Amino acid sequence: MSTPAPPAEARGISEVGPLLVVALVTRLRAGGVPVSTSEVLDAMSSLRHSDLASRGRVRAALRATLVKDSSHDVLFRRSFDAVFPVARPEVDATARTSADPVVDDQEQLLDSVIRALREEDEQELEHTLDEAITRFSGNHDDGRSAGHHTQRVLRRMNVPDLYRRYLEGDADSTDFDRGVGAAEARAAMEQMSRRLTDMLAGRLREGAGVEAQHLDDLQDRPLLRAGPDELVAMRIAMRPLARHLAAKLSAQRRRGGAGVDMRRTIRASMGYGGVPVAPVLRRRRPTKPDLVVLCDVSGSTAQFAPFTLTLLHALHEEFRRVRSFVFIDGIVEITEIMQNNPGVLDPHHLLGKRGLVADDGRSDYARAMTTFLASWGDVVTAKTTVIVAGDTRSHDREAATSVVAELNRRARRLYWLNPEPRAEWDTRDSRATEYATHCTGAFEVSTIRQLTGAVAQIL
Repeated sequence: MSTPAPPAEARGISEVGPLLVVALVTRLRAGGVPVSTSEVLDAMSSLRHSDLASRGRVRAALRATLVKDSSHDVLFRRSFDAVFPVARPEVDATARTSADPVVDDQEQLLDSVIRALREEDEQELEHTLDEAITRFSGNHDDGRSAGHHTQRVLRRMNVPDLYRRYLEGDADSTDFDRGVGAAEARAAMEQMSRRLTDMLAGRLREGAGVEAQHLDDLQDRPLLRAGPDELVAMRIAMRPLARHLAAKLSAQRRRGGAGVDMRRTIRASMGYGGVPVAPVLRRRRPTKPDLVVLCDVSGSTAQFAPFTLTLLHALHEEFRRVRSFVFIDGIVEITEIMQNNPGVLDPHHLLGKRGLVADDGRSDYARAMTTFLASWGDVVTAKTTVIVAGDTRSHDREAATSVVAELNRRARRLYWLNPEPRAEWDTRDSRATEYATHCTGAFEVSTIRQLTGAVAQIL
């Protein structure tokens, strides 16, 4: 009787290197990353010059040879983790007792996170963040996005305190050294946040039993539950969809369709004995309204907003002017960013805008929209179509009903795009129906197909 072969990670990279590299390349290609045969050979060659005992160095070598665009980093990281899983260390039951205070245990966890970030130990960072997720992220089956759970974990970990700990020991340094240290600390916090989002998205996807590489139609994948690798593929798929919708709407506008102008048709038929040989269509005088887009980019909806912004900016010819704003509890204009980036932005490009966070960084529709009316209220006129994109949740804070009603009064039309399934509207702290009563229309846009359909209907 033959003995079953041990798992790949137990046999070591040196023994099954080609099989693992091929498995990694297969996942990358399925996710839309172009990997040539010569690059696969380069990857195999790079492993011969790498320390195979170091998972980090193996990852760096494969990333350098297989990935050419930084937009594919998330997909590469997820694929690498699937092919080369992290071996979890055995927990020594005698090392901890039931008498250990929970606070001390949490302090040790946070110290481990800082140490891993300082030493750039990716394997240790994954271990510590995995434990933080288990402790702080709550129920993964509550329908919320990876971004929402990430914000919950970060709040429980107390990021300002982590930032302070990272900077400890720099008190006697020069101003220049302290400036460099502060920049490194910000980069470390950003790295931790991105890694948390990635790991949580993986857990959500595994819980749903969905593999990104086997999705038949990305247009029907719920945006709020998509993993990072799926989001990369969705961004790639979004560009031709936006172009197609823009061309379709433009063709409809050129064709007219306003009906036959009977008076001019009869007049033209006089030259043919009263026979209407050439019916005359009414002249269309289409009005192009201004468009103002307000997108919620808080933790729960950050990954949805860029798809909405990209689609609407692709349709800029349907409007006289397009202005875009993003908000959490503060609000900022990003029109120029959207004009200079024709593709779908990574949400992290939006979250770094100064003024986006005005208080505690949790979504506050009333505060953000009140600020919008105070600072940019003059852009909303009787010729303006306003589109608000968000899940209508403000953590049980003051409702923005009166502000939404004021926007509706000023605007030509007001539409609401909600990325949550309609069955979840009005649950917990959702104000979906309350806000919808002051809108021209409210749409469920939990998938790309629903988003493009809603926008086409609006226009």
